[in-house]
Amino acid sequence: MNRNLGFTLIELIIVIIILSILAITALPRFIDFSKDARIAAVTAEARALESGVNLARQKWRLLGSPRAKDARDDVQLWGNSSAGQIDFNIQGWPAQSYAFGDSVLTNDGPDDCLSLYQALVENGDEKAALNQDATFQVTKSSGNCTYTLVADSSLGIYYDPLTGQVSVFGN
Repeated sequence: MNRNLGFTLIELIIVIIILSILAITALPRFIDFSKDARIAAVTAEARALESGVNLARQKWRLLGSPRAKDARDDVQLWGNSSAGQIDFNIQGWPAQSYAFGDSVLTNDGPDDCLSLYQALVENGDEKAALNQDATFQVTKSSGNCTYTLVADSSLGIYYDPLTGQVSVFGN
């Protein structure tokens, strides 16, 4: 008697089907693609803000790096309305975006952080708010403007108005 101790083709196919079903049901629990997508979206938005900050910085340099307050107030960055105006701090970085004469050109609160985002990022007025009604909630803490992703508060963007540094947190 010559007996083969291997598996039959049917047994192998059944095992492969069972393993496939287990993999299909278990894999999404181990891999969270939505978190990766949120990180990518925040990173892209941070790069957009960084580009706006750098564009504004170049405008300040083209103006001759002015130190006088009046030369740093209401600089037309884009367009011809007050929405495209930016105010620079003494270091030459965007500090706020308010039309007309300002008594101080510093970034000292969440309103300043919001006005910056609205002026520097395309559709910024739709993407950021002081509450949770937009994609990013704007706050000010430890000298930085913080733009926290409403859908995932562990992700967001920092902007340091004294150095112009834009960074992503939570990735």
